This record gives sequence, C-alpha cells and structure tokens, in this order.
Amino acid sequence: MKPVLIVQNDAKEGAGQLSTLIAERGLGQETVFGYDTDYDTLKPGDYSGLVVLGGAQSAYETDEYPYLQREIALCQDFMAAKKPIAGFCLGAQILARALGGEVAPGAEKEIGWYDLVLSEAAADDAILEDHPKTLLAYHFHGDRIENVPGAVNLASSELTSCQLFRYGDNVYGFQYHAEVDAPLVDVMCRNNADYMASNGFDAEAVIAESRTALPAFAQACKGVLRRWLDLVTGREVK
Repeated sequence: MKPVLIVQNDAKEGAGQLSTLIAERGLGQETVFGYDTDYDTLKPGDYSGLVVLGGAQSAYETDEYPYLQREIALCQDFMAAKKPIAGFCLGAQILARALGGEVAPGAEKEIGWYDLVLSEAAADDAILEDHPKTLLAYHFHGDRIENVPGAVNLASSELTSCQLFRYGDNVYGFQYHAEVDAPLVDVMCRNNADYMASNGFDAEAVIAESRTALPAFAQACKGVLRRWLDLVTGREVK
C-alpha cells in the first residue's frame, strides 16, 4: 500500500504515537518538512493519506511563512482526491483555511491539560466510538478555528469552541494534540519553555502533570487514530 505523507512544521516535533501506529499497521510513512520541501513533487496519487502536524506558526501568517499557502493547497489537492487527512493543532488550522474557515487569535492561550467535551454529533462519528464524553486532553495553542463551511464540530473545551471537526467522511482537524506520546510532550514543552513562561505557563509543571494525565488520554486517542487509519487502509472502521 502507498505510504502516508506526514508534513512536519517543527524541526523537533514529529508525529508521536501516530507514527508508531502507522508502523504497526504495516504502512510506510514519508515525512517532509513543510518549510523545506518541493510541493510540486507531492502528488495525492502517490500516498494513501495525509497528516499535517503542528508548529509555532499561525495558519494566517502566509505573508511571513509563504509555504503555508502551499500546505493549504496541498490539503485541497488531497481532499479533491478523496484521500483521508488528519491535521493536528496548526495542521487542523491549515485544514480549516483550506476549507474556507477562519483562524484567529484566541482570547487566552490553551497550553497544558484541559477538559475536552464531545458534541452530540460525535455520537455518530466513525472514529469516535467508545471515546469518553469528557476527557482531560493535551493542548498547545493560542489560535482558534471558527466557521468552517460544511464541517461538523465534534468537540469543544471551555476556551475553544472547535477542538475537533470532520469534513466529509475522512478529513479530521484536531485542535488538541491527539498524536502526542510522552517524549513528544517533553520536546514540545522544553522546546518552548521560554514562550510558555512569557505567557504564564510552567513547562516543567505541564510535563509533571503529563505523567499522570497522559496514559488515559493517549489510550483514548489510540482508538481514534487507529480508526482513522482504518479509513486510510480501506478497512471497515470498528
């Protein structure tokens, strides 16, 4: 089967447990850096699905980071080809913009562990079966997704009205970080410790909380990500 294309937007922050799950499924994975790749060579027909990861950039900063416009176009190409897509944090915001949605700074930054609450629409979603109605989830963002045409809002938090959306049957935007494992949380916090401190967050405190909060969160997200991979492989979603 064709590999999954992973677009990484930070040099140090990879796909975490999603990368492990892709490998366990026996799928190949090709990782490119969004800020340093030849987009003309990335053709949807060469891949079974697309993953777009997070980064410090904002999806609306296309003047400062022109390659973000190429990522938006790449998502549109994969959607036109009916390929499954999963976007995380910045990746979800790029997906939202690819669909004509809005991304803007939020009133507060959401960094660390906050409750995620599924919407009523989530009850019928293919990849959210058995997902807890409320789950303590890991976040690292300051921007918000709003008004995505044609998308179904599947989850929210107290600070963010759209934490997870679905477009069509196989395109998902996760504002929260469903892909993280313990090493990725450590990298994200320590890589951004000064930024966190300047905004009133303690990197080591978030890492410490992760030691107790992450196992249940990661386990719930494994089920979600495995079902998304069922969409990638064409297997019946269970």
